[in-house]
Amino acid sequence: MSLLGSAAARLSRQDMLQGLTGMLAALCLVLAMSWPAGSAVVNDSWSVVAPVRAVMLALAALAWGAAVGARPRRAELGASFVPPPEAPPHGEPAWRREVAATMVALLSMVVITLPFDVLSHAAAYPSTSLGWSLLSPFLATAGYFGIGLGLGRALRVARLGALLPLAVPALLAATAWLDVALGLRLASPWFATFEASPLYAAVMSAGAVLALWAARPVREVAP
Repeated sequence: MSLLGSAAARLSRQDMLQGLTGMLAALCLVLAMSWPAGSAVVNDSWSVVAPVRAVMLALAALAWGAAVGARPRRAELGASFVPPPEAPPHGEPAWRREVAATMVALLSMVVITLPFDVLSHAAAYPSTSLGWSLLSPFLATAGYFGIGLGLGRALRVARLGALLPLAVPALLAATAWLDVALGLRLASPWFATFEASPLYAAVMSAGAVLALWAARPVREVAP
């Protein structure tokens, strides 16, 4: 199966489909609540919709990346255990293909939710350029997916997998605290939305490189 076909199959699985549906519903609600009513002249909907969208995409990428990264290796499962096709053991060629498919599926979620950003940007006409407004969610999604892979693997090695549901939102909250403490747009998708930041782009690019490295194809090893 091609990469796009694998990504489409991954996006159609129940977990990711429910996540995308929830994200679209939340964005519709946020857009409706932030859109000016009556005779209001000022439209600040973008300043709410764009950061909320960026945070949701980053959280989704971090969560799915951590889940894939926390997979056990074949040696941990035992010789007689047969893993399901949708959950290959960590490090195997099938796992690397799933990493690539999941990353592409997450990036397609960025494309699917993009109209919310474009619509609110056109209506609000903020000082932030449309180019950065469209680029930063792609950077956040790819970067946080790679960071999630590392987070999941670290917790697996440390035998702290039970903390994964807490570690994912805690890490995202920590990035916001770090940006506020340092006075920089370094890692938080919320603050990075409002102004182009080379530091943020560099950090997210490093995470994306990690994800691409994990997804690199390797040869099948004969048993």
